[in-house]
Amino acid sequence: ATTHQAAPPTQKGETGKLPNRRYITFCGGQVSSSAGEERLGRPLRSDRPPIGAHMLAGWLVLGQALGQASVGNVLQPAQSSQQAPMSSSLTNGPPIYEQARPLASMSATASSRLIQPCFEETCPPWTDTDGNRIEAHAAGMLQSPLDGKWYWYGESAKGSVSSDGSMLHGVNCYSASDLAGPWQFEGQVLKQSDVDVDGVTGPFIIERPKVLFNPRTETFVMWFHLETEGYLYRHAGVATSKTANGRFSFVHSVQPDGLPSLDMSLFRDPLDDQAYFIRSVDNEYTAISRLTDNYLSSAGIISTHRPVFEGMAIFRHTNGTLYCIASHLTNWDPNPLMVFRAAGTSLDDPQWVDMGNPTGDPTSFNTQPTFVVSTTSKTGEQFFIYLADNWVHAGPEGLPDASYVWLPLRFTKGTLRLEKWD
Repeated sequence: ATTHQAAPPTQKGETGKLPNRRYITFCGGQVSSSAGEERLGRPLRSDRPPIGAHMLAGWLVLGQALGQASVGNVLQPAQSSQQAPMSSSLTNGPPIYEQARPLASMSATASSRLIQPCFEETCPPWTDTDGNRIEAHAAGMLQSPLDGKWYWYGESAKGSVSSDGSMLHGVNCYSASDLAGPWQFEGQVLKQSDVDVDGVTGPFIIERPKVLFNPRTETFVMWFHLETEGYLYRHAGVATSKTANGRFSFVHSVQPDGLPSLDMSLFRDPLDDQAYFIRSVDNEYTAISRLTDNYLSSAGIISTHRPVFEGMAIFRHTNGTLYCIASHLTNWDPNPLMVFRAAGTSLDDPQWVDMGNPTGDPTSFNTQPTFVVSTTSKTGEQFFIYLADNWVHAGPEGLPDASYVWLPLRFTKGTLRLEKWD
């Protein structure tokens, strides 16, 4: 928000990060309620059930967005204790249309399959089907057109070392029949030993993996930020696989369009299936390039944006409007999110309109964005889910306790909101 200025980083962007101390926790819980009458949009009754119907409803809103529930109405979320004003630019630019808000019946029993975001230090880890802690940070999410499953790709725990002393850091993959889980560990689909760069020795830092399926080549293509110690290598890595759960084969390391690349993401436009690469160029500005037909290289910069941002996630609303959610550069520390709405119709000339901080919170609920998932519910409605990392405020150990926050994006006339369901 305009009234909250992000503190400048002590070093530019990711150069101040601690590459050997990143661990992943996703927090889930199990709650139930028989409160069948409370609905979103009404004030809460004073005799609400002990677990808090507002908390259950928050998770059920997300559960419905993930295709888990039947139709109902929507509860009012709790307000943040540090509510920052929204930017006045929210009322400018093309209109944003109200998105329908179906919700599970409150008589339904919520299970551990429903996502419970981790905002604070008290949340427990979220585990996979084997009972092990999920390690898949700075995530990319893909629903495979081949089997319909969801595949969650993310960074494994940094600093892990095998018995022979070699680094284990790479990209982990989990699968589920729907976004609410349960998540099955598919293995490490890109290993440290897979990265082979002439003249450059590891260990390598592998960050922000994103995967697209290329229908022309029938190949899964992964892009990731590839670094060496000190974050001075500034390349992107590319790997491919014929199956969603890998194993991926390393193709090459590249500075896309001949320019240093740091934080990055991918986006495939649902209008024409064109794929794009978005990245911070030397932490000086953000650049967008088309990918080549085989998705293995970039095809030239088509647009740029200053000031630079990171943690970028681009998506297109069903009304045709393009959006980008991103963060400032403050290393691991959270800061006010930025949402940009495109006044233009394509990424060639997006004409980004700054909409301010959609959370209204100066630390954005302790989150940094990594991806926005577009999914269609069983009733045919499209939803957009904000996937984010809580890097240093999810446990007493700070970064080693890093966790996740997943929230539904709420569209109303003139605004886009992220609300903290607590």
